[in-house]
Amino acid sequence: MTLQLLSSISTGLTIAMALFLSAAGLTVLFGVLRILNFAHGTFIAIGAYVASYALGKGGVGFFGSGIGVFVTASVAAGLVVALIGMVVDRVVFSRLRHVDESSALIATFALMLLMHGVMTLIWGADIVSVDPPIGLDSAVIFGRLVIPEYSLFLILAGVLVFVALELMMGRIWFGKIIKSVATDPVIMAIMGFDIRKLVGIAIALSFFLAGFAGGLLAPNQALKPHLGESLILQAFAVVIIGGLGSVPGAFMASILLGLAESFGSRYMPSLALYIGMVLILLVRPEGLVATGSIRPHHRRSWLQRRATMRRVQKSRVPITLLPRQADTAEESQMFWQRPAARIVALVLIAAILLSLLPWWASPGTVYIASYVMIQAVFALSWNLLFGFAGLAVFGHAAFFAIGAYLVAVVMKAGLPIPFPLLLLASGLLGALVAAPVGAITVRRAGGLQLAILTLALSEAFRVLVSYSELLGRDEGLSAVPRPTLDLLFVSIPLTSGGSYFVFLLACCGLLTGCLWWLAHGEFGRVLRSLHQDPERAAFIGIDIDRYRLVAFVLASAIAAVVGGLAAPLTQIVSPETASVANSTAPMLNALLGGATNFWGPVIGSVAFSGIQYATRTLAGLSELVTGTALLAVVLITPDGIVGLLSRTYRLARSWIGSKEPRSTGATS
Repeated sequence: MTLQLLSSISTGLTIAMALFLSAAGLTVLFGVLRILNFAHGTFIAIGAYVASYALGKGGVGFFGSGIGVFVTASVAAGLVVALIGMVVDRVVFSRLRHVDESSALIATFALMLLMHGVMTLIWGADIVSVDPPIGLDSAVIFGRLVIPEYSLFLILAGVLVFVALELMMGRIWFGKIIKSVATDPVIMAIMGFDIRKLVGIAIALSFFLAGFAGGLLAPNQALKPHLGESLILQAFAVVIIGGLGSVPGAFMASILLGLAESFGSRYMPSLALYIGMVLILLVRPEGLVATGSIRPHHRRSWLQRRATMRRVQKSRVPITLLPRQADTAEESQMFWQRPAARIVALVLIAAILLSLLPWWASPGTVYIASYVMIQAVFALSWNLLFGFAGLAVFGHAAFFAIGAYLVAVVMKAGLPIPFPLLLLASGLLGALVAAPVGAITVRRAGGLQLAILTLALSEAFRVLVSYSELLGRDEGLSAVPRPTLDLLFVSIPLTSGGSYFVFLLACCGLLTGCLWWLAHGEFGRVLRSLHQDPERAAFIGIDIDRYRLVAFVLASAIAAVVGGLAAPLTQIVSPETASVANSTAPMLNALLGGATNFWGPVIGSVAFSGIQYATRTLAGLSELVTGTALLAVVLITPDGIVGLLSRTYRLARSWIGSKEPRSTGATS
């Protein structure tokens, strides 16, 4: 028993130091720029690739072997990544210093996609293995306890990096100046400090730490371009739990999570990491070591906000919202002259044209069109949270997966449940799960904390599904049959791609209509007021928590219904349905099209699918083009393709108007 305990502790400390090395650069970057870099894991992977060339096969590289060469290669990898970081700062980070946290997080996610594409084009999609160098390829024996030398090296390296960072950022003058620059750059500039130079040094340090960590962790990883996705989730866990920007907090969080992962790996590997992350975020959203990075509104408990709401409601303050479009002078216009009616007419015409698609298009084209409709409604449901309520949710795919798994299990079991009723059941299940989850997460967290918390919950759900025998474990459920639609005394089989496409078109149209009604009614106007100015909304008597919770439940229920529609279409449901990639798909579509416009996610889904289809022949090209497009949207035109088209249209009208001859009255 003692041997097993000591072995678990040594393994936990090894995992802890690997986590801390991965998160050290991210902690420094947030402490300076208040940016949580989603692409941080990708730069760790770049450092691992660079170091792997020097290490070579079997620990014998171009420059010899041994621990000295290993450390030198890691330092060189850190320097290379630091140079890349300086370019990234000039092109990307310098434009993110005055945007909100959610937009900055999404911009760095686009940067991650871009770098994934570049890495795949350079190094390919094959897995590269790196052996520990000579001198770290054996084990140390303490009685019956066997500890690999590489594990001891990682523990020592993590402690040394922590001590160096703590001295640099908290004890000497350089760290104190950097913290002062991050806190109040205007005063520091008045005092004569070169703010741009100091910030550049700190950013170079954070990227150096990422590359250095990649080099040290290279023998512990299977190198592939998408390695950064798993690394960034672990780094986020450390930074959020430890306290944003706190080096001691990150070190303590690494130890807690490492030990939790070590002891919990005997039951469900990787689950303990996410459960520990969720519990700490719920109990202490500001992290183990508070740094003042959390906004006071999010730090205040929901009980205090409820007490404030009761006092406001007792004062009988009238609630005044913006009038509907139909309540203005537009009321006197004919129905078909109103902009909304024109949109409805265009949508009906598009629906009629789409219903004719199976008659002339190939089965592959019909399938792609069906998939685009699924993604469009999925993005619309996510945008109800982000574009209207201002909630950045990164785990929306979990509810999509709930609906998909429910439909897949029932359809494969052959239970005599009508398919429309089964879709309603999937939406109800999604709402039932979302109600307690939203009641806890939406009230306890906000901004970055809400994004990472929902992401952790989605990943925990994915791990649980992968261990469920009923749900097919890692392989999932395949060969999901297409349904038969029973209408009174008529049965319509939806087994063909064309028939299911028409049914899918009707269902997606109905869901889109429901979302339109929610977004453009009184409920949608309240959500927009919460997004624009939550403090003013609370002052006039709006229950912020209740409206956000209702929006969360409704969006999750619609996502579950969409997942139920997707299961018979793809005919396979796996744990990857709840993965990070599927959670970020609606984000990409909504932001690419324009999150500020209701139809933006639909346009973004069409554009994104077109990009994927056009770049499918070369691995990495799709991610490169998608990441570049999304990054350009966030940095240049935050309102997406819709906003870009609107500005182009207004510019063209003004240019044409300026070219028209102006009539001048004759004077006698």
